[in-house]
Amino acid sequence: MFSSTFLTAATALASITSTSNAQVTTSCNPLRGTCPNDKGLAASTYAIDFTTIKDFPADWTLADSENVTFGPQGAELTFAKRYDAPTMWTNFKFFFGRVEFVVKAAPGTGVISSMVLISDDLDEIDWEFLGGATSTVQTNYFGKGYTGSYNRSTTPAVANPQSMFYTYTLDWSPTALVWSIDGTAVRTLNAADADGNGSQYPQSPMKVSLSLWDAGDPDAATQSWGGGVTPIPPPEPYTMFVKSVKIWNSNPANWYQYADQSGSYKSIKLVDGMADPIMSSATSSQTPETLSLGSSSASSMSMSSSMVSSSSPSIDSAASDISNALNPTGGAKIAPDTTTSPQTPDAPKTSTVLSTSSVIVTSCSPNFTDCPASIASHSTASIA
Repeated sequence: MFSSTFLTAATALASITSTSNAQVTTSCNPLRGTCPNDKGLAASTYAIDFTTIKDFPADWTLADSENVTFGPQGAELTFAKRYDAPTMWTNFKFFFGRVEFVVKAAPGTGVISSMVLISDDLDEIDWEFLGGATSTVQTNYFGKGYTGSYNRSTTPAVANPQSMFYTYTLDWSPTALVWSIDGTAVRTLNAADADGNGSQYPQSPMKVSLSLWDAGDPDAATQSWGGGVTPIPPPEPYTMFVKSVKIWNSNPANWYQYADQSGSYKSIKLVDGMADPIMSSATSSQTPETLSLGSSSASSMSMSSSMVSSSSPSIDSAASDISNALNPTGGAKIAPDTTTSPQTPDAPKTSTVLSTSSVIVTSCSPNFTDCPASIASHSTASIA
């Protein structure tokens, strides 16, 4: 319900009372100055099966003072004592495409399971589960850190998410964002319909974050939204299980560069090379800024929040790979744009995003209003 950026001040106070402040932060907001380039996913696809590993994966980061274990049901994010907030996120970002999470949410009054996409300039896309809500999940989005009146969430139906695994999918393009459960669309946000006349539509390169935290802490102001007060100590450990995460990246690149401070996807450039060219010549002096889910201590106010890959030589082939890989039987599918980026042998290895992907919804749940399944496709976004 609440943006993760609301945690910025709360986390500072939380650190006084707890050393367990799981959070995703950035040391530089590119809308406020020149920042190092974002490390990108240089492949069109990425997949990790947490049921097959024992050690923490090298291309993810674990929040300080937190613990995530791995077992036959995948990654285990557990709330076992007050202030536990296990959070892990990818060391890379991707830029439009699809993400699939196979998840069983944690039970427990006030305990929140989250799958979040978050960018350095505070764009955000959420799946959130309340431990005591056994028939719904929440969807949400934020742009550039603006929360509006916290009226953007929806609560699609899903049966027993704390006892059953489901596949939760985000199909994300410049024109639309679709949340799906087991291949059936439960929400569509057209970019033009986002708050701020579309300006708050999430459109910047995102990292993927998985987290569990306690909104029902006895001293927290988030109890009402979280569903009530969590018994402290909890009567049993509450665990969120994540079997796998899959990513299809529409715009593979070693680095993503914000060419200006507009926050528009049109300003993002794809940069080649193994080293960040900006890092070699400049560093940021900005104060680190909280981006995502944090501690659920007394003052916490946040409610937001191996490896298989193949290299991709171009944006178009990435979009084609994504389209071919997606399930043709239903849900949201990504159709490639055929526009290509001109390249010459002497051209610098930096390119503006010239083509991305469109979202095609082929089925919706029975109670889903304004289902776009009858639309052949949304118009693809191209940059002149």
